[in-house]
Amino acid sequence: MQIKLQEGEQILFEGRPEKKIFFMWIFTKVIPACVIVSFIILWATLFFGAMFAAATKCKEPPFHLLPPLFKFFIPLTFVAALFYYRALKETYHYYITNQRCVFEGGIIVRRLRSVPYHKITDVEINQNIIERFIGLYSLKIFTPGTGSVGVPGFEKAEIVFYGLKDAETAANIIQGILKQYKATGE
Repeated sequence: MQIKLQEGEQILFEGRPEKKIFFMWIFTKVIPACVIVSFIILWATLFFGAMFAAATKCKEPPFHLLPPLFKFFIPLTFVAALFYYRALKETYHYYITNQRCVFEGGIIVRRLRSVPYHKITDVEINQNIIERFIGLYSLKIFTPGTGSVGVPGFEKAEIVFYGLKDAETAANIIQGILKQYKATGE
């Protein structure tokens, strides 16, 4: 899928996340989802088990249900999350044009986020420890409302291009256009 270009607009960079980003998402999204589901199962079993035991005047809540629940729901969550993030990776598209930066992607919520150059305040190439291990980078594009929000080091960018093998090329294109904008005063 390609974005609709505005009048006089040309695509200068088109990218997608590398396949290796899937390995990063396993540690940062899939495994945490399994931990959260484990906690919910444990909590629900304790809460509803205690209510069941009180209602039926049993001496003990049905804790014998925990192992089968964990054996079923945790692998199911893991497999569902794997399929979801694999499919999600395929929907991500990144564009840098001569007028704006664009992110497009999503499964449940489809997003098309576009930032014109006159609103960009900062461009950052980022690499967390997992990205360093697998050789990928993230390119973050900040606007006045996003760069100063949050804890230092965890600022929320307006657009993030995840899983780039060569983020420097994209960053250089953006920086070059930003210099042109500053020089002309547009």
